[in-house]
Amino acid sequence: MNSLRQWWSLPVDYGWNVAYARSQRALHITRILIGVFCWLYGTAAVITLSIPGLGDGSLGRWALWFTVATTVPVGLAWLIGGWPSRQMSIAFVFYADVVLAAVLLTTDGPSAVLPMAAMFTVMGSYVVGFHGPKLFTFHHVFAFAATAALYLSALVNDPERRLQTNLYLVMLILVMFSAPLICHCFLMLLRRDASGAFYDPLTGMQNRRGFDAAIGNLEVRSGSHAAVVAVVIDLDNFKAVNDQYGHEHGDTVIRLTASRILDAFPAPAVTVRLGGEEFAIVCLDGVDTVIDRSEELRIRLCDATDRSPLTASIGVAHTVIEARGIVRDVHVLLSRADRAMYRAKRIGGNRVTVYEDEEPSIHPVDERQ
Repeated sequence: MNSLRQWWSLPVDYGWNVAYARSQRALHITRILIGVFCWLYGTAAVITLSIPGLGDGSLGRWALWFTVATTVPVGLAWLIGGWPSRQMSIAFVFYADVVLAAVLLTTDGPSAVLPMAAMFTVMGSYVVGFHGPKLFTFHHVFAFAATAALYLSALVNDPERRLQTNLYLVMLILVMFSAPLICHCFLMLLRRDASGAFYDPLTGMQNRRGFDAAIGNLEVRSGSHAAVVAVVIDLDNFKAVNDQYGHEHGDTVIRLTASRILDAFPAPAVTVRLGGEEFAIVCLDGVDTVIDRSEELRIRLCDATDRSPLTASIGVAHTVIEARGIVRDVHVLLSRADRAMYRAKRIGGNRVTVYEDEEPSIHPVDERQ
C-alpha cells in the first residue's frame, strides 16, 4: 500500500516532459505522428461505415460520422499548431477516449467491434509519455469499463461466439493494460531520476542542464520572431558571508536569494542557478518591464532586516530571436548579460547594467534605498 501511495503522489511536471522531449529533438516528430494518428482514427471510422452490418444503426452512424468530422481538424491542429498546454492535452485525452467509447458501444455487431477496443492503447501511449499516474489511471479505468461493457454486450448478442469473445478479451487485456503498465512504471522511475539531474538540489531552481531544456519550451511560435530578455545576477562579496557566518548560513542566503528571484520573475520566465552565487533569468517580457523588475529585485535582495544583508550586481541584455535557433541565440544573449553584470561589479556592484550597442550602460542606483 505504501508503494501505491508513493506512486499515486509522484509529482509530474507536464511542462518539463514537453521541454525535455523538445530538447531531444523529439517533439516535432511526435506532434506529426499524433496528427497522422488522428487522421487514421477517422479513416478507420470511414471504413467501418462502409462495412455492411457495422455502421447500419442510427446511433452508430452518428458516432462514426462525428469521429470523421472531428478527427480532421484535430489532426490538422496537431500538424500545424504548437504543442498544447497541459489543460488542452488533458482535454484531448478526454475527447479521444469518449469518442472511441461512443463508437464502440453504439456500432452494431459487438463481437466484431470488440477487437477495435485495442485502439485505446494508442491514447494510453500518449498518456504514458506526457502525463502522470492520475490521468494514467483515469484513462485505463475508463478503457476497461468501455471494454467490459462491450464484452458483455458481445456475450449477450452473440452467445454462439462466446469462446471467440473470451479470446478477444484476453488479448485486449494483454495489449491494453500489461505493456502500458510496465512502460509507465519504468518511465516514472526514469523520469524521477532524470528530473533530479535537471534541478539544483539546494534551491529547487533549474541547473544548467535543465535550463537548456527549458529554453526550448519558451512560447515562441515556429518561424516567428520574439523579443527575449536575459538577466544575470551575481551576489556581491558572497565569500565574506561564508567566511564570517559559515557555509550553512551561506546556503540559507542562496535559498533566500532564489526565492526572491522566483517571486520577482515567476513562470513562464525561465530561471536557473548557474553555480555558486550566480543566477540567470530568460523571459519574453518587454525590456523596460524587465529592467524595472530587476531594479525592484536589486532593492529586495539588499534587505536591511536580513542577518547578513547583501547587494547584487545585475546585468540585462535583450534581442530579437527566431524560434528555430532559440537555444543558440539565448546563450549569446546570456553572455552579453554576463558582460553587463561584470561591468556593474567592477564599478562597485549593487546596480543594474543594461547591455546596449555592444557596450553595457549603467542603470542609476536609487540612493534612497
